[in-house]
Amino acid sequence: MDRDLRATFDYLRGLDFVVRGRVGAAGFCWGGANALRMATQVRELSAAVPFYGRNPSPLELVERIACPLLLIYGEDDPFIMPGVPALEAALKQYGKTYEIKIYPGAKHAFHNDTSSERYHPDAARDAWARSGAFFRRHLAS
Repeated sequence: MDRDLRATFDYLRGLDFVVRGRVGAAGFCWGGANALRMATQVRELSAAVPFYGRNPSPLELVERIACPLLLIYGEDDPFIMPGVPALEAALKQYGKTYEIKIYPGAKHAFHNDTSSERYHPDAARDAWARSGAFFRRHLAS
């Protein structure tokens, strides 16, 4: 997976329309875990926005993160939320630049509008706007 993440970054960085080689990563659930994993593996990554992704393993990989992070979670996520305090402690320990947004009442996969059980439209709208603003700050010229 790490080789695939690196290859994806290298491909994107080489595209003509990428602003001065700035590349960001975002993902949801497993993709969120991989966006966070990419941040631990690719020092040139400019920003990452993992939506409710699992922590990198081992957690000490957080020390390798060089880009700012916007970490997005649903408060009622029994799969991911138990690991958030440890991740935040590691981010603080290693002096990383990050923001964490936890949406009250939102479940895992709250952005998935095909699941009426999980979809939380207010959280999804805010998270999408927040992630767009974050990427504009860190990727725009």
